[in-house]
Amino acid sequence: MMFLRGGDGGLLAEFSAEEADVISTLATQVGHLVAGRVGVPGDPAITRLLPTAYPDDPESAAEFRRFTENDLAARKIRNAETVIATLGGGGKIELDEAAAQAWLRTLTDIRLTLAARLGITLDDELGNQSSDEAVMMRQVYDWLGYVQESLVSALDD
Repeated sequence: MMFLRGGDGGLLAEFSAEEADVISTLATQVGHLVAGRVGVPGDPAITRLLPTAYPDDPESAAEFRRFTENDLAARKIRNAETVIATLGGGGKIELDEAAAQAWLRTLTDIRLTLAARLGITLDDELGNQSSDEAVMMRQVYDWLGYVQESLVSALDD
């Protein structure tokens, strides 16, 4: 699977049913995580997805969050929904520029969430490798990085 620029300017790719299921499932989970962010203080994934604007100034951070967090969360959810809708059950997909941007943002959100769960702060770190599940999560993290890189390359063409 690799994104390519089509003759009409759209971005084309093909995903197997299994690949589409993995991305759809993770996009759904990120959407649910962001939507249910209330009551999960200290979750490292939420901290990465909705970071504090002013870490050294709690009052300013709270005020900024009050005005921006709901809109940011809603955009993240819409982006995830776009990815899910364009994927369908797999097969060939075509993205316009707006959908491609939603894909980039959602892939970033999924990778940030996986990185938080694995304890990865830099791409070249392995993170937690203590279980088969963690090793598989790292493989998915790396594969999504490849998908994202191919999309960025196609956008640059």
